[in-house]
Amino acid sequence: MTRSPNARRRSDGHSDGRTRWRALFRTCVVLPFLGLLTALVLSFGVGDAVTRLHYATGSATAPGTVQEIREGRPVVAFTTADGTEVTTEVRGDHRRGDPIDVTVRYLPERPTEAMLDGSSWIPPILFFLPAAPLLVLLVLRHPHGPRAALYRARLRGLAGAEPAERPPGLTPLLFSGALLTVGGAALVVVALAAFESWRSSDLFPALAVVGAALFPPGLDLLFRGRLLRLERGPSRPVPAPPRLWSTEAYAVMIGLAFLVVPLTLLVAWSVAEGEVDDPEEGTATVVAAGCGDVIGNGRGCEDGVALAYEVDGLPHTATADMLGLALEPGEEVRVVWDAEDPSLVLLEGPL
Repeated sequence: MTRSPNARRRSDGHSDGRTRWRALFRTCVVLPFLGLLTALVLSFGVGDAVTRLHYATGSATAPGTVQEIREGRPVVAFTTADGTEVTTEVRGDHRRGDPIDVTVRYLPERPTEAMLDGSSWIPPILFFLPAAPLLVLLVLRHPHGPRAALYRARLRGLAGAEPAERPPGLTPLLFSGALLTVGGAALVVVALAAFESWRSSDLFPALAVVGAALFPPGLDLLFRGRLLRLERGPSRPVPAPPRLWSTEAYAVMIGLAFLVVPLTLLVAWSVAEGEVDDPEEGTATVVAAGCGDVIGNGRGCEDGVALAYEVDGLPHTATADMLGLALEPGEEVRVVWDAEDPSLVLLEGPL
């Protein structure tokens, strides 16, 4: 049965309406949410990256003395160039047998942020850079990704009627997209430039959040403008179809990239964490047991115990598993630590 022209027009109108509502929902809801989610994930590493940049561009050095090892990090006392005496945990490794007299590199505007001079501290976010090519590949090979959309737009442009000089709606799309993209990028850059002010003001974190929410919709509008121009643009040679993965292959790649590999790394890290390869026996004093200011109030803190002990005359403080024992602060216990890295300690039991 053949549908009447009026019925086809009504059907096309409903289809166009649904398409416009989906595009509006994606631009106003989905993409800003993805921008905020990406900013939240990156925020866990951006601070370290900006701090590392400050070390490279505006740090100073001073002689210091290692006072103790606290949870694997050395606590160093030093005096800044303006005479301020500072005792703080510093970045870097201080292994057993290393001299206690060290050189500290610190940030003059925030001297409690310091590191052992010469230590190879790398911001954790940089370890995700090797994943960037994989993410780009996943986007480009998506069966409904930007390359596939551009290919279909070119085909529609070739199959269309007389091309228009300026496609209707193109200018508002490009103008809005450019405004949101440039504005969002500018807000993020300004917020990162004022990163040191984040602790004293909520203005710059708010600017970063707004910029992260504006940037993806801006790129989307620019991309839609490009598609519209291709659909209504002048005729071109038939484009070569892009190489895309099938939906099933793409699902497998997503699982490998975001599930199997991270879980494998997490299991390997969990197995390696806290291993005492070369045990050395000693005694320690219980500083705290269970949840509190010393151990923290995170998951599993009920089973934690903070221990204070001495190795080669250097005080150490570390957290270990309480093994279900009823321990009180001040109680003496038997422990073993790793001979090479005494910050790795295991509780054996009370004396």
